[in-house]
Amino acid sequence: MIDWTARRNIFLGVCLLSLVALALRLAWMQLVQVDDYRRLADQNQIRMLPIAAPRGRIVDRNGVDLVRNRPSFTISVLPTDFRGAAPKLRLASALGIDDANLSERLKHRPGLPLEPVWIERDADLRLISRLEEHMDEFPGVIIANEPVREYPTAAWGGHVLGYVREVSEDDATRIDRSGAPLRGLVGATGLEKRYDDILRGTDGISYRQINAFGQMLGAMPGYPNTPPTAGDDLMLGLDGRLQNLADSLLADHPAGTVVAMDVHTGEILCLVTRPGFDANAFSGGMTAAEWETLRDDTLKPLLNRAAMGLYTAGSTAKLLTAASALEEGVANENTVMPSGCHGVYRFGNRLFHCWKPAGHGSLSLLGAIENSCNIYFYQLGPKVGLEFWSREANAAGFGHTTGIDLPSENTGIVPDKTYLDKVRGKGGWGPGVMLNYAIGQGEFTVTPLQVVMFYDALANNGVAMKPHLAVASRTPGSDWQRVQPEVAYRLDYKPSTLATLREGCRLVVEAGTAAGIRDDSVRMAGKTGTAQNPHGKEHAWFAGWAPYENPQIAVCALVENAGHGSVYAAPICLKIAKGFLYPETLNPPPPAEDSTAAAPADSAKTAPTKKKPAPSPPTASIRP
Repeated sequence: MIDWTARRNIFLGVCLLSLVALALRLAWMQLVQVDDYRRLADQNQIRMLPIAAPRGRIVDRNGVDLVRNRPSFTISVLPTDFRGAAPKLRLASALGIDDANLSERLKHRPGLPLEPVWIERDADLRLISRLEEHMDEFPGVIIANEPVREYPTAAWGGHVLGYVREVSEDDATRIDRSGAPLRGLVGATGLEKRYDDILRGTDGISYRQINAFGQMLGAMPGYPNTPPTAGDDLMLGLDGRLQNLADSLLADHPAGTVVAMDVHTGEILCLVTRPGFDANAFSGGMTAAEWETLRDDTLKPLLNRAAMGLYTAGSTAKLLTAASALEEGVANENTVMPSGCHGVYRFGNRLFHCWKPAGHGSLSLLGAIENSCNIYFYQLGPKVGLEFWSREANAAGFGHTTGIDLPSENTGIVPDKTYLDKVRGKGGWGPGVMLNYAIGQGEFTVTPLQVVMFYDALANNGVAMKPHLAVASRTPGSDWQRVQPEVAYRLDYKPSTLATLREGCRLVVEAGTAAGIRDDSVRMAGKTGTAQNPHGKEHAWFAGWAPYENPQIAVCALVENAGHGSVYAAPICLKIAKGFLYPETLNPPPPAEDSTAAAPADSAKTAPTKKKPAPSPPTASIRP
């Protein structure tokens, strides 16, 4: 007989337990998991969109904009809402690209599922208008007004200022100043990269409401936006007018560089490399074909020749050989070599030639510097010896980076015994190597920055200042924070050695190989150089300082495949020195957009006939 009462009680018990379990589950979801479900609900109707922070401006020493921001339209998509083949095809058609190209753009641009992924930067206004008219057909597509970098100094700015790029997967571990992961644009080269951490600001947040189809409905009620914070401004020691002058002086040559620095502070006053590239091309996105053309150009327009170019120093290195001889005590300013210069010198079974076929006759050390006599230095080099010469070259900053505030620079090569044993083999070289090194040839390679620093030290009583482009920075609404000058190295030369070297440089311009640039209004001193080039005509060098008695500017010019330094490089340096010392001769700069961007008072330059005051103490230093 069926016990209906027992079955009824079991059924009721099961129902009661189910109700209790359901009540407990509902209580758990409503009381314990409420935040999780609220977050999921918000994700279904709220999108947190970043508001791009403007990067800081970069200005020259006069407060004139070298890098600024301009408004632009950006097209991006939210991966979570950009679904289905139809919207993808419609967007590709609107952009004028195929579906595969759009997929590639999505694939190679990093982003989180709930973070926009850039598709088009600096988009055309007509394209934006077409998209906005049919936004209901493009779920997940976002049009935003974001600042884009603008480089008014297109002719020469690329190597120094650099450009920005989108964050890559390699940047995933980096964070900005707010502690958030990097997004948006980061500095790729030049000062944009070196000072990216202070130039980039902190992005804001915009809360947008969407419907079930992924279409934006507007601002989300009750969720106020977080405004972005602009990046810091950066002031450089460069004078834009001097930069324009240097660029014009190099315009007639296929390749070359000019670099000048303040003798007493190390501020880079001018740094121009040709050929250059227009950084604006990177702001709007460069095509693969454009990049390949730039990358494969045989003149290497992407190479910053001042910091990265490696060259034989030519006769500009004769001052290093002379300094080594004076310090070692194997010569003094009046020393005459055993063999006078008759245009050729025999060493073993080889003949070495002077640049002057008729020769210079019998010369003292000062006379050899003045006339840049190869025969004299062929004989002086072996007297110094490789070991002592290489030690002095390293102490003079060669073979090392200068420490300039750029992302990268070359060290060059100072050959020594270890180096020669490695590249030539033990016993594969002898004292004859010093004939080449003594006149700045052979494996001895330098950068123009190293050369100008060496001549800066000769002008500054043996003290070489560390070169730096940035001289001050400021957060929005605050005062400029100055950079503290630093000493890079000191030439441990006797006062008599420095006096002889300086006198030799004076004679070069007064009556020697650079007499063609003698100008009583400037009184320049320096050394010409003509470096052998296995790939064509010689490279032209000049390095020196001005004025001779009261040095203020050290300057170096290198013109590739030009010929004699006295003809092609020395006149450039003279004009740069005159432009710095007499700025009224330069073309007037355009007015600064922000009058508060004017240079700090202690960055002003004195007249060339007066003693330059020491720089005032800085209030802070720029963070690297």
